Amino acid sequence: METAKDSELPLVPVLLDVAAGRAFTPAVAVLDRGYDAETVYSNVEDRGIRPVIPLRMTPAVKAGKANPPQCEHGTWTFAGSDAKRGMSKWRCPSGECAPASVWIKAGRLHTLIPRGTERWKGLYHRPGAVEREFGVLKHQWAMLPLRVRRLDRVRLHVNLTILAQLADAVTRADAEQAA
Repeated sequence: METAKDSELPLVPVLLDVAAGRAFTPAVAVLDRGYDAETVYSNVEDRGIRPVIPLRMTPAVKAGKANPPQCEHGTWTFAGSDAKRGMSKWRCPSGECAPASVWIKAGRLHTLIPRGTERWKGLYHRPGAVEREFGVLKHQWAMLPLRVRRLDRVRLHVNLTILAQLADAVTRADAEQAA
């Protein structure tokens, strides 16, 4: 837990390492636009996890450098990716260009799961459950109107709230099994 003025970007690799230490092996990390930085992409990819992050409108994005390759036949189509090489393959829509396909190095502008594909969209829009749970914590478990100040007190309040929520869930699960 950090204050609102601190950047969360340095916490991404720490969070991924903690998750790995607890035997969680995510294949994909879905993050919001605030995490769109080259360091985040490299930290996530270095751990064998595919980042799914929407782009901020930086000068490179505005210049079209994040768009798929194009030729006189149209926009090239995604033809797969190679995680070991850290590259994605794109093909000419007609196959008439020489070369008919190119490999593009993965990074912030071109990820191994390309933006705009159905897979990327499906992954990005799936975390609704996490957002709903944050809403439950804020509104039903009194996290929104915090009445405490100082980071140590906020941390204690959050931990006790989540502990109470987990105890409630265990009690409900036990009651369902008994019935």
